[in-house]
Amino acid sequence: MQWLGWDASSRYLLSVLQRGQACLRWWDLQSDHHTPVVTLPLPGAMAAWFLPGSQNLLSVTVRGTLQTWAVSDGSLVSTVETGMSISGAHLSMDGTRLLLTAPAGRVLLWDLQRNWLVWRREDPAYLYGCALSPDGRFAAAGAAEEQPEDRTRASLRLWDARTGRPLATRAFEQSSRTWTVAFAPSGEGLVAGTSAGELVYLGLPDLEVIRNVSGPAPGAIHVEFNREGSLLAVSADTSAFEVRAAQGGRELYSDSDLDDMQLSTVAFSPDGRFVSWGLDESRVGLWGVA
Repeated sequence: MQWLGWDASSRYLLSVLQRGQACLRWWDLQSDHHTPVVTLPLPGAMAAWFLPGSQNLLSVTVRGTLQTWAVSDGSLVSTVETGMSISGAHLSMDGTRLLLTAPAGRVLLWDLQRNWLVWRREDPAYLYGCALSPDGRFAAAGAAEEQPEDRTRASLRLWDARTGRPLATRAFEQSSRTWTVAFAPSGEGLVAGTSAGELVYLGLPDLEVIRNVSGPAPGAIHVEFNREGSLLAVSADTSAFEVRAAQGGRELYSDSDLDDMQLSTVAFSPDGRFVSWGLDESRVGLWGVA
């Protein structure tokens, strides 16, 4: 599995290899070289982001270790232990707050500037991918609720991002898990991807279902809007990704490398010119966005 991300200027691209030789690496796309600027071994690596100013980046491990690294040479700047296992993570638009979820149902918001816990909540469901709304008002996470006969039911949780107060829950009866969620840049709604291959568009703050679109058959493991909110990228639970029209969900483009052992998130560059996705043999591909 690869986790991909861009810096705000669309100059740097990072990749987190989560399995095998787990590592964190990044490229300078203005360089003439195709090799990473830095490659760092990072056991348990899960996710990473460039911080504002592109001088440092933040990484998260499955054991809840937060570390910042210098972009120029990969030197370690700081380390913080959150003390919990991590199943989902999302950095706020301004790079100051980090939302974390745990498989056992814990969700917390971390203030990166002050290095302290803003709030923490416990939930009876298993929690997966999470997101903060662009305006900082909401926090959401995909979930799986235990059901009779050892089954689970997919659902979505919504909290007040400032206080952690629960706001709404929405269950998806035809699916067992909600893997991923993304807020629309407009702040008017969000999209959830389920293990049944559904892309569910929901309104805020009540999580009313606006429409349900058939997504990748094996299920969506990651969804992301472009900066303008006109496109939605979807990573499937196979070796494929799609780009769809955000309004209506019509598929515009799809690609695959046919390697079912290599999953990846998909990421739009902030300038809107490219979409990146992880290929086989730990490579990263770039596609132009017309």
